[in-house]
Amino acid sequence: MTKTEHLLELLTQNKLLINQTTLPQHSQSPWYIKVLLALAGWLAALFFFGFFALTLVDITDNTVVRALLGLAMLLAAYFILRSPQSEFLEHVGLAVSLSGQALIGWALFEFLEFKDKEIWLIGAAVQMLLAWFMPSFLHRVFSAFIAAYAFSVFMALVGLPTLFSSIIMFVCAWLWLHEFQFKHHIPRLRAMAYGLTLGLIMLKSATPLAWLWPEQNGANNVSQWLDEGLNCLILLYVTAVLLKRYKIAFSITPSICALVATLLIGLASMQAPGLASAIMLIVLSFAASHRVLMGLALTSALFYMAKYYYSLELSLNQKAISLIILGLILLALTKTLALWQQKVAQGEQPHA
Repeated sequence: MTKTEHLLELLTQNKLLINQTTLPQHSQSPWYIKVLLALAGWLAALFFFGFFALTLVDITDNTVVRALLGLAMLLAAYFILRSPQSEFLEHVGLAVSLSGQALIGWALFEFLEFKDKEIWLIGAAVQMLLAWFMPSFLHRVFSAFIAAYAFSVFMALVGLPTLFSSIIMFVCAWLWLHEFQFKHHIPRLRAMAYGLTLGLIMLKSATPLAWLWPEQNGANNVSQWLDEGLNCLILLYVTAVLLKRYKIAFSITPSICALVATLLIGLASMQAPGLASAIMLIVLSFAASHRVLMGLALTSALFYMAKYYYSLELSLNQKAISLIILGLILLALTKTLALWQQKVAQGEQPHA
């Protein structure tokens, strides 16, 4: 038995690879067919709910009935999503679930005020439960995204607006680093990781929660430094875990250089909000060979750098000179690393 056959057999025994003889014989639909089926599913759901709302408008005036109806719609969405995979049914189930969540949220807002902390914490917990139990990749991504936003609102209302992005960033890093350690839950964890990643990018790219703490405008600088400092520590954590995964001792020169470079990059990005999280996503996507995550990471990094560049209170000439200097430094670093790798490959001791 060759090494390749042994590896395939080992993956099949651990249920990480399906035997090729048991694969279903069907072809994937083209992307435009999927788009048409998605539009058809949402259109059918909108017509259905329009008729449903007109016929039951008097019943839904009762808050308790509204909440029970929302729960029933969530159960119906669960069974729709459990049916054989179909783009049409998946989008219908997502529409049913969103309508049920809207009815439940409407009922909760009848009892609690809009700025009550409890309702946002409950919403985040419910969305994470839906992300875990709903048998749909798209639904899990959406629920994890909404959970990240709801948790951010809760942290802002309790007076800790500088911690929510760091907590979400750490959870994202943990999920992407350990997604293959739970072989029976890989699709579930990956969908939740994508949803939290989208939430992290959205929260770091703008200030959608600034309306929650207008009285803290004087402490924005301190809050930003604290937030970016925690992000730098998480970036160091990701580097340390990856070095440990590849069994590279922390005491050797490459590990020390990697940790020092990570620290310098984290400190240099503290004045550009979001750049540390984008760098973390780039490293994680490269380590796990996730092309979609790499696309999201590169797009967010370009956005954060452009946002920081245009927020600088400098003239265009000064900005142009700074870009030239930065480009020359990056080219010099690239050449230095290439020479260093060449010396290491030849078995020579690299210079400090």
